[in-house]
Amino acid sequence: MLAAHGGHSPFQDQTTLSGNQKTLIALVGIGSMLEFWDAYLIGFIMAFLIKPWGLTYGIMGAVLLASGAGAIVGAGAWGALADRFGRKPVFVVSLLMLGASSVALAFTPERGWLYMAVMRVLIGFCSAGYFIQIALVQELTPPKRRGMLTGVVSAITTGGLLLGALSGAWLIPTIGWRWTFMLGAAPAAIALIGARRVPESPRWLSLHGRQDDARKAVAWARGDASMEPDRPAPQPVAARSWFDIFQCPRNVLTTGLVNVGLISGYYGIVLWAPTLMSQIQSLAPVSASKMMIGFSLLGVISRLVAALLADRIGRRKTGGFYALSAALALVLAGYIGHGDLFEASLFWLPLLIAFIFADGSLSVCAAYSTEVWPSQLRGSGAGFAGLAGSVGKILGPLGLAMTAGSGNVVMPSATVSVIVPAFEFLAACLAVCGITYLTIGIEARGKPLESFDQFDDGAAPALDPARQRQNG
Repeated sequence: MLAAHGGHSPFQDQTTLSGNQKTLIALVGIGSMLEFWDAYLIGFIMAFLIKPWGLTYGIMGAVLLASGAGAIVGAGAWGALADRFGRKPVFVVSLLMLGASSVALAFTPERGWLYMAVMRVLIGFCSAGYFIQIALVQELTPPKRRGMLTGVVSAITTGGLLLGALSGAWLIPTIGWRWTFMLGAAPAAIALIGARRVPESPRWLSLHGRQDDARKAVAWARGDASMEPDRPAPQPVAARSWFDIFQCPRNVLTTGLVNVGLISGYYGIVLWAPTLMSQIQSLAPVSASKMMIGFSLLGVISRLVAALLADRIGRRKTGGFYALSAALALVLAGYIGHGDLFEASLFWLPLLIAFIFADGSLSVCAAYSTEVWPSQLRGSGAGFAGLAGSVGKILGPLGLAMTAGSGNVVMPSATVSVIVPAFEFLAACLAVCGITYLTIGIEARGKPLESFDQFDDGAAPALDPARQRQNG
């Protein structure tokens, strides 16, 4: 049941998910949703603080991109920890730390944007464990449905933006932004449930010589206590350095460019959308938040459709088409928002289209960024992908702030004057993602994760030549 020779998965023959696998997907999905709620909440809260705190583009940019700085460190740290200590500890500890960081934000001093930026660094550090959670799901589910199941988790994750929009529309005006931050402790509850219910990845356990525990983990996932101990299992591997991921240059290049490009464009859209719609279309922050509710609901559908297509036609075609479509819509949104095309009141429409396609591409990215790595480096590789995405979290908000002029107070005239170059910048980032998928992307559709442990179409070299000859 733990076969690795020949690239087989212990879940290869599964046609339906067990109850435990569904529980795993629900826990990881809900945990990620609450995680991203904490990450996106700041964009809605800042819309309420612009006037009372007299915020400039530079200050807003500093607060919004602070999480990206923390995520850069967190992605590398969580990735290395996942390969050394397992996927499950990262899932549990990162969510516990995230809940504590959100509570700390509730104690932000009045006009204390610097304190808020520092705490956002911690939020970013904690949320950088997302791809490790995806890896845990992938290593406990059937390979033929990996793209769709990752997409389901990604779609549930989109609920974080929905919760943020609901918070901006009703929660913040009702209980205030400080108490809203207090509710961000919710991820800790998921972490405690996961610590009790979810096993470690059987692939990680097997590679570290814990064969009995690995078989128990497979049995838990399949919902079947019967085991087949006579099947060959991977031999224990020596601990590897995080820098060993650079033995897989194509993986590094493609996951890096896909994540930097996609997250730069997406993060710039999401974090600035409430403010942009408030200023360009003269909407109150509450009204802009209500529009984002519709955005997030359509984003859920987009992620599910993209996940289905990724399993049908492949990661490369789906991810590339969605990213390039988002880029085109974003350019159109810039010209409409500036008044060069149609009426500025229609600004929300191309922005919505860009958001929908970017959301779909994120669904593919979540699967791609974790599945193309060798098992013994999957944590570090997924961490690198998260690190690249964290750079994008900085580039997106920073690009808008720099284009606008960091000293400008956020106001309608300043927003409209810079909307075209700012959106062209974000569109270029999304185009980098799409072109990377279509030109040098690695196709992982339907392949067992174990197949990436051996030399496979230039995607991931076998890290142990002796074992490669043995398995060949």
